[in-house]
Amino acid sequence: MKVVGMIPARLQSSRLPEKALVDICGLPMVVHTCKRAQLAKSLKEVYLVTDSELIKKVGESHGIKVIMTGTHHKTGSDRLAEACRYIDCDIVVNVQGDEPLVNPDHIDAIVKPLIENSDVKISVGITPYTKKNSPSDIKAVLDLEGNILYCSRNDLPSDARTPVDIMWKMCFIVPFRKNFLLEYASWLPTPLETIEFNEYLRVLEHGVKIRAVRIEDAKISVDTPEDLETVRSLMKDDKIRYLYQKI
Repeated sequence: MKVVGMIPARLQSSRLPEKALVDICGLPMVVHTCKRAQLAKSLKEVYLVTDSELIKKVGESHGIKVIMTGTHHKTGSDRLAEACRYIDCDIVVNVQGDEPLVNPDHIDAIVKPLIENSDVKISVGITPYTKKNSPSDIKAVLDLEGNILYCSRNDLPSDARTPVDIMWKMCFIVPFRKNFLLEYASWLPTPLETIEFNEYLRVLEHGVKIRAVRIEDAKISVDTPEDLETVRSLMKDDKIRYLYQKI
């Protein structure tokens, strides 16, 4: 079974312009993400997937394989569906480009359900989370079998009646079976996906189960200037960084 990692990245970003290429301790953000994904034992190959010639140039200058796609894609998953048509593989792991502190061991853990169980079409990481009222982070609730029941930018579950100390935040390492990714991309955006600006609701609205994999100590993604400063601070003491960056 061949598993490949794909990192979607675009240049435009409303909250943090050209965030894919912002410098973090001497490397562009998306290069950190790709180099760390290359350390995952489960991934045979890693590709940077973009519609930007500038991102392509930066990626290739750091020895990263790049696949160019069209500019029309609304989501990273749709972009990967185009890219994976050119690649011989069974499983495509979507690792968001704004995850420069991604842990390779987390990638291996989250892809494991698809390797071990042919009935699982898609999985996602979740991690304990306590921050309230943060719409840039997507929170999830699970069914009794450990699948995503619903996910939202609002806090879940509601603490209107019962105190909720710990929630589950989704970590966007998302393995798809290739044939399911292509099927997913053929579906039109769904009502809740459109309301929530959350592409994975398209999966749930079609009745497909998303297996949740619990991981500890997942680091934040970069969505705002404040996130960027936090990640820069964390990266200074990050041990994984020493495996791919000469310091």
